[in-house]
Amino acid sequence: MLAGDQLILEEDYDENYEPTEQEIKEYATDVLGLSLSSDADLMWIARQGIKEPLPPEWKPIQDVSGDIYYFNFENGQSMWDHPCDEYYRGLYLQKKKKKKSTLR
Repeated sequence: MLAGDQLILEEDYDENYEPTEQEIKEYATDVLGLSLSSDADLMWIARQGIKEPLPPEWKPIQDVSGDIYYFNFENGQSMWDHPCDEYYRGLYLQKKKKKKSTLR
């Protein structure tokens, strides 16, 4: 569906989707900031995060240059990152901090 010169996309969510190890590693390092060497025990967070569907009020939008961003149709907020990335980034930081405190 078009909205002006923006294309509103529908998420093609497949609950049976299993990301490759490479996709999980890229998400872990590039999106979450996870260290593959010291945080291997927290890779489950990356696996969950990459599989997370969009919340129902969010839709992917393709702009005129072909870039994809996310738009919240309830509050008008838009962002370049998947709306759930921030949650998983915070979860990773929380678990990493907890791990450090138990190692002391």
